[in-house]
Amino acid sequence: MSAKKTKIFLHLLGPAVFIYILTQIDFGFLKEKLLKVNIYFLILSVVFIAVQIALRGLKWRTLLTGLGINLNKSDAINLYWLGTFIGTATPGRLGELVKVYFLKEKGYDAFRSFFSVFFDRLTDVLTLLFLGFFIFLFFIKGIGSYIIIVGLLSVLFLIFVFFLLDNRSFLHKRFSKLVEKLFSIDLEKYNKFSFLKLWQGIKGLKKTQIIIFFIYLIFSWLFYFASRYMISLALELELSFLEVSMISVLTAVATMLPISMAGIGTRDAAVIYLFGLFSLNKETALLFSLLILSLELLAISFGLIPYLKESRLVNQAKKEE
Repeated sequence: MSAKKTKIFLHLLGPAVFIYILTQIDFGFLKEKLLKVNIYFLILSVVFIAVQIALRGLKWRTLLTGLGINLNKSDAINLYWLGTFIGTATPGRLGELVKVYFLKEKGYDAFRSFFSVFFDRLTDVLTLLFLGFFIFLFFIKGIGSYIIIVGLLSVLFLIFVFFLLDNRSFLHKRFSKLVEKLFSIDLEKYNKFSFLKLWQGIKGLKKTQIIIFFIYLIFSWLFYFASRYMISLALELELSFLEVSMISVLTAVATMLPISMAGIGTRDAAVIYLFGLFSLNKETALLFSLLILSLELLAISFGLIPYLKESRLVNQAKKEE
């Protein structure tokens, strides 16, 4: 199978899983459950999602400041929201790299912009993997065999990052060409970049910046979990905040797979499986998953506003040139 066909197959896998799930659902029960949803908790969920995105934007700004890119809080949040908006429509959230484009158009160094997006995303992925491994290890002993899988995925991910950043690797050389093609980044800087320099860059951050970064990281995840707990309350599920958080983490790990847009199919399958561990039926699980998707899209859609604003500014700048 060619690379192009493989890519198409992977992108269709998520929707195919979703369609299969729909064939197994009792829509009468689903409709009955939907009519009983508490709308006030759903509104709170949207608010918490918005707060979470804003906190992630401020977290990213802390990293930008450490790299010498000085954006005010409003611009950082708007750009992050924009990236989240575009990223949702792309497998693996690769669309978040659009932030690099707009930072470059504002006159900031493209390589540092790229590094900020990459490192910010890396911390979120590592946080998910750590929490996922912790949950498997200490809470869900009934599926202990998955501990090995999560551990291996974590190790493989770290190995991938190592070779991606090490200038001696084949992966680094191929990736550098992709970066140059997309963002016109100075490859002389990139090719001198290695895993050692990544660590040196992290150590170069001020202590206060690191503390603030992790404060934003912790609170953004708390609001992430809270938004999903509000959906649980809206459905009157007998799940604790901790249980909803556990389900949310493991579901997020599943949606990291680049086989669908907005987690369609992968998230639904993961939620159905995990809800089954708490003796909850697949209709309730699907409704929970669809509400997550709908409310996230509603909150994230506000990212269209900064997208239109930034696009207009870029077009004006190009006309003036």
